Amino acid sequence: MRWIKGWSAALAVCSLVSCSKSPETRLAEVRSCSAITVEANSAAECLVLRYNWKNDEALAATRQYQHEQDSSARYAADSAWRADAAQHATDIRRCAADPSGDMVRCLLISGWPEELARATDDSLWGRDASKHRQEMLTCTRRRDMQAGACLQLYYKWTPARALAVDDSLRRAKVR
Repeated sequence: MRWIKGWSAALAVCSLVSCSKSPETRLAEVRSCSAITVEANSAAECLVLRYNWKNDEALAATRQYQHEQDSSARYAADSAWRADAAQHATDIRRCAADPSGDMVRCLLISGWPEELARATDDSLWGRDASKHRQEMLTCTRRRDMQAGACLQLYYKWTPARALAVDDSLRRAKVR
């Protein structure tokens, strides 16, 4: 009795996932359709039209395949990035000493991706938060110039950070 239930369950599953094709054939079909387009919906439509897949199965297969491809690409990029860690440390030291004070721009020129350049800049900025707070207090006490101009001129703050301080001070005065 258990044996019959097992086979009937296997047949039901088999009919749901189109057991007439081997897993290798199914993977080849998914690869073929995914090579045509980068969107999972379009690749799924290709599977339905070219290889007679069911809509739900095709969409699930293409999403899984694209997820695996994205994960592999991300892993390769992360590995390559970690392999150049010594060069990245050198870039950070060089850019921290850049007289312009614009760490992001300097790192971008060094070939860094924008999101990593901004994250590194924010991290280093946060590390020196107490120093920046003191600089800001010193500049807000001055009456001869705006705080943002003082921060840029005397402490080499980037225009974006200095203008954010000016905007914040103006909003505080309005309240």
